[in-house]
Parts: sequence; structure tokens; C-alpha cells
Amino acid sequence: MTDGNPNGTEELRVYEASILSVAHVEGINLDAKLGLATEEVSQEVLDMLLGHDPGPAGLGGGRRAVGVSDVVVTPQVKRWHALHTLGVVYRDVYHNQLNDRYRMKWEEYRMLTREAREQSMRFGIGLVTAPIPRAGLPGFSLVAGVTPATTYYARVSWVGVNGEEGIASYSTTYQTLDNTELAVDITAAAGVAGWNLYMGLHYDALALQNSAPIPVGTTFLLPPTGLVAGSAPGNGQSPDVYVAGGRLLRRG
Repeated sequence: MTDGNPNGTEELRVYEASILSVAHVEGINLDAKLGLATEEVSQEVLDMLLGHDPGPAGLGGGRRAVGVSDVVVTPQVKRWHALHTLGVVYRDVYHNQLNDRYRMKWEEYRMLTREAREQSMRFGIGLVTAPIPRAGLPGFSLVAGVTPATTYYARVSWVGVNGEEGIASYSTTYQTLDNTELAVDITAAAGVAGWNLYMGLHYDALALQNSAPIPVGTTFLLPPTGLVAGSAPGNGQSPDVYVAGGRLLRRG
């Protein structure tokens, strides 16, 4: 829940095909509404978790310190966030225009959000014991080589000591020069053992370039033979446990 918004504007279009045009016409900042929905969903998740973590003197001290940094965005929470965002958008549009069509949309998404929230709570809020944060953007440099000028797309992810992988960074690009090779590095993060590099010639066709996690502090040099066909970036960590109905449910 701390790696960024669970959904983006394109995910919202799965539920509401016209949302981009509505936002444009009504002057709604969808990124701001996505962020607001993330804060509100996170607070509701935290409130529920506080009820299951007595902490010092029954005040939830341990959970307050952790917040939602160990909460996994499960498909249920992802849906909850998307529907809540749409409800927030149509709530604002209705109050701006006092249009009954928008009021009906607001009420519809408010009902769907309530159902999605209840489903998420029943299914359980997924937690990880060792959270791996989303990686920041990588750094690039060039060394002498033989490869022609190329535009590369890249994402990187952190890998924990037990091999668990966090969600990959946002995508970035770099244009090399003729007769050079690309070197990639990343600023070290606390509590991780290595990192993975995903690269490609198009933003939606990235592949893992390293056969094993790259040690922290090590620069990856793309070989003159070029990119390899590895796996695509994953969805981050899977829950180790679920909290639902006052119980701690272990995965599997």
C-alpha cells in the first residue's frame, strides 16, 4: 500500500470507459483523486488492523509504527480502490454540476465500493513479514563498445535476502550512442540483498536481463550481444498471512 496508487487511469477505464472524457470536461484531476482514494482506503485498512493488534496497553502501538507498509494490494483491495476512486470523482462532479445523472453514478459507485470493501475484509487483508519497497529509477552510463545507438526501456526491482521480489520501479528510458554499451546501476536500499533489471525496446515488452539477483552496489553492463528474453516484471510480493474476521490466516 506504500508503493504508489493500486490503480492508474487506464485501470479506471476498465470500470468506466468514459472516465477520462468526464474528467477532462469537468476539470477533474484523476491522479489527485487516485491518491486521495489510496489515502482513504489505507486508513480504513489501518483502522481494521489496529483492531487486531492490541500493542502496548491495548493501543495498537506495534501496528501504528508499521502503518500499512506491510499490506499487499490483493485483487480485492485493487478493485476496492478503483471503485472508491470512481465514487470520489462522481461525488465531486455531482456537487459541481448538481446533475442527477452524476448523482446516480455517485450512488452506484458508493454502493459498489461498500460491497468491495466488505469483500476485501471478508477475504482478508494480506500482509508480508519482510516488506520490499518499490525500487527507485535506475541510473545509466555508457562505456566504449560496438553497439549502435539504441533507445532502451527499463525497470528495476529489489530482491530480499530470501529471494522475495518487490514490485518493479516505474518505467524509464535511455538513449545510447553509437559504439557504446549501456551500464545500469541503482542506489542501494536498506534491508535488500540484490536487484533485478528488466529491459526492452518497447515499454510494454520488458524482460529480465540477469540470471540471478545482481548484488547491491554492483553495476550491470549490457553485453554487446544485446538483450535476452527473460521473464516479465511481476506484481510484487505475495501475502505471507491474511488478517480477516479477527483471525490471522496463514497462506496455504
